[in-house]
Amino acid sequence: MGRRIAGVIYILITFALVNEMSINVYARDNNKRRTKEKSGGFQKNICDITDRDSKVHCYCENTREPRNATKAECWVFNGGIPRDDLIWQSFASQPILQTLSFNVRVDGALGYIPTKALLYLQRLRSINIKYGNIVDVTPYSFANLTNLKEASLSQNQIENLQQYAFAHLPNITTLNLEENMIIDIDTEAFYDLPKLQKLVFTKNNISTIRNGTFQHTFNLLELDLNKNNIYHLNRRTFDGLANLRKLDLRKNRIQNLTEFTFAELWNLQELLLGKNDLRYISERAFDGLSQLRKLSLDDNKLASLPSGLFEGVRGLSSVDLRSNELHALTFDNIKPILDNLKPQNSNLLLEENNFVCDCRLKWMHSLRNETKSQNTKESLDSVTCKMDPPIVSSAYNKMPDAMDDKLDYNQDILHAGLTIETLNDKMNVTEKKTLPGDLSKDDANEISKKGVKRTVLKIPAETLPCPREAIKTTEIPPYIVDPVIPIQNEMKTFRFHDTNSAYMKLRPSFGSVVLWSISFRFFFT
Repeated sequence: MGRRIAGVIYILITFALVNEMSINVYARDNNKRRTKEKSGGFQKNICDITDRDSKVHCYCENTREPRNATKAECWVFNGGIPRDDLIWQSFASQPILQTLSFNVRVDGALGYIPTKALLYLQRLRSINIKYGNIVDVTPYSFANLTNLKEASLSQNQIENLQQYAFAHLPNITTLNLEENMIIDIDTEAFYDLPKLQKLVFTKNNISTIRNGTFQHTFNLLELDLNKNNIYHLNRRTFDGLANLRKLDLRKNRIQNLTEFTFAELWNLQELLLGKNDLRYISERAFDGLSQLRKLSLDDNKLASLPSGLFEGVRGLSSVDLRSNELHALTFDNIKPILDNLKPQNSNLLLEENNFVCDCRLKWMHSLRNETKSQNTKESLDSVTCKMDPPIVSSAYNKMPDAMDDKLDYNQDILHAGLTIETLNDKMNVTEKKTLPGDLSKDDANEISKKGVKRTVLKIPAETLPCPREAIKTTEIPPYIVDPVIPIQNEMKTFRFHDTNSAYMKLRPSFGSVVLWSISFRFFFT
C-alpha cells in the first residue's frame, strides 16, 4: 500500500515538473515572438554592428551586450536612409539607453529626426544630432519621450519648426537649435513643455517672431535669439514668458523699441540689445521691467535717450552704452538709477560716444568720486567729449586744463585776427610749432570736421559751459564780458543783431533816422 502511494506521488511530481517546463518554454517563445514582432524581425544589436556597409555604426560606452547599454554615440554614413529603414528598428536591442548622439559624417546622410529609432527608447534623457540636413522638424518628431531632459539639434540646416515639432515632452529643460537656418516657427511648435527653462536660437535666420510663439513655454528662464535678423518687436512678441530671467537679442537688426515692448516680462533680470541698429527708444519701452538689473545697449546708433527712460527700471545696476552716437547723457537720464551705480558690483560703461563738452556731463565727476565700482571708474576715466565747432563759445579757450593737455587747436575755431601763436601767448602756453608738411590739408580738415576731443574728467566741472539757447534775431545781444574776441560766426550774428535791433528801434521816427545817419557819418569821418 505504501509503495502504491509513493508511486502515485512520484507520478504527480513528474507531471508537475513537466508542466512547469512547458510553461517556461512557451513563455520564452512568446517573448521571442513579441521581440521579433516589435523589431520587425530585425535582430541586430545596435552596439555590435560589424557590417562595413551598414549606414549607421554605434559605439556603446559601458557595454555591448543587448539590453544593457545606457550611452551610445552613433555615426551616420551613406546618404539616402529612408525614414522606415530597418536600421532604426535595431535600436530596440538597447531599450534602456539614456544618452544618444548622432554625428552625420556625409552631407545628405540624414534629412530627418529618426523618430522610428526613438520609439524604442522611452528611457532616453539626452539626444544630440549634429551636421544633418534636416530642413523641417515635423510634428511629434521626438515620439513623446516623457523622460527626455535635453535635446540639441545644432548645425542641421533646419529651416522650419512645424506645428507640434516639440510636443508632449513633460521633462525637457534645455532645447538647443543654434547654427541652423530657421526662418519660420509655428505658433504651436512648442506645445506641452512645462519644464523647459532654456531655449537657444543663436545664429539662425529668424526675421520675425509671430505673436504667441512662446505662449506654451511659460516656465522658460532663458531665451537666446543672438545673431539673427529680427527687425521688429511688439508688446505681444513675448507673450507667455512671465518667468523669463534673461533675454539675448544681440546682433539683430532692431531699429526701434516702442512703448511696452517688454511689458510681459515681469521677472526679466538681464536684457541684451547690443550690436543692433537701434536709433529710437520710446520713453516707456522698458516699463514693467521692475526686476531688470542688467541692460546692454552697446554698439547701436543712439544719438540721445529720453529723459524718463530709466524711470520704470529703477533696479538697474549695470548699463552698457558704449559705442553709440550719444551727444549728451544728462543727470535727468541717470537720476533714477544713480544710487545703484555706486556699489562695487555695479557697472556704467560709456566709452566711444559723441559727447559734447558741456555742463550736462557734470554728474560724471560726482559719480567718479562716489562709486566703488572699478569698472565704472575706468569707464568714466576714458569718456571723451568734443568741442563741437558750430556751438562752441570762446569759453573753451579759457579752460584751465588746456595747458595740461597740450591739445592741437582746431583751425576752424580760431578767431579772426587771432593765430595759434597769439593765442598761446595769451594763455601762456608754449607749443611746439608745426612745420609745413607735418600736418597735411586732409588731416587738418579731418580734425576740423571731428572737433577737438577732450577727456571729460580732465575738464573741471565748473568750467563746463552750458548749452546756450538760440538768440532771436529781433533781440539785442547781451553785453559780453569776455577778453577773447568772438569767433567769426558769432561776429556775423552780433553784427546782424545790432543792425536789426537798431533799425527796429529807430524806425518810427523819420527825423531820428536822419539824425542817426548824420551822427554815423560824423563819427566815421
